[in-house]
Amino acid sequence: MSGTANVKPAKTDAEWARNTEKRLNSVENPTSMRVGEWVLSTDAQTGNLIAGHVDGGSVILAKKPAASQNPDEIVDSKTPFIKVERQQNQSDARGSAIAVIWDTVIAQTRDWGFTAPGTDLEIPVGGVYRVNFHLAFLNASSATNKAIFQVNNEVVAAQEFVQNTAYCGMYVSDTFQFNAGDVIVCAAYVSGSGTMDFGSSGADPSVHTSLTLELISKEED
Repeated sequence: MSGTANVKPAKTDAEWARNTEKRLNSVENPTSMRVGEWVLSTDAQTGNLIAGHVDGGSVILAKKPAASQNPDEIVDSKTPFIKVERQQNQSDARGSAIAVIWDTVIAQTRDWGFTAPGTDLEIPVGGVYRVNFHLAFLNASSATNKAIFQVNNEVVAAQEFVQNTAYCGMYVSDTFQFNAGDVIVCAAYVSGSGTMDFGSSGADPSVHTSLTLELISKEED
């Protein structure tokens, strides 16, 4: 924005004052601004910040934040993402599904606010999420082994198989539509009696039980 637009010379002092006020207002409250090959502007209806390229095409840089009682509150613009792990061995009885107690937060955006240790992860923003759940057993087993992914206490995905006394690593990977407030729990299951142990892989100790949740498409308001 150059501020050098051609204007007709004012004929009176009052007209000059009006023209000067208009130009000052346009500088202090511009409706658009040129930055290199981009023009920044706001949508009159939504208030969204838009960048338009001189060669055509526009993108939304930021959506108008929801109203808040705190005018200084900052909304994190990063896509909601979290990765947690169970690194220490977790030992529980066989024969029933046992919730994984996450003991380590690898990374998370501010909107998650998860504190380890814990089992429940609450979805902060509704939308479509990419899910990756890896369950690593410590010991070899010939029993039925199962990795379970639950939403609001309902099993929505699982992997199950019987192996021949080999170390077991299981993966559940899919996309799901979640609502804000949905509670995510991952669980492990081994049939029979005695105990099961999971957390780090018995074959590869540096490989841990983990869960990653990433928003890939936000629910429209």
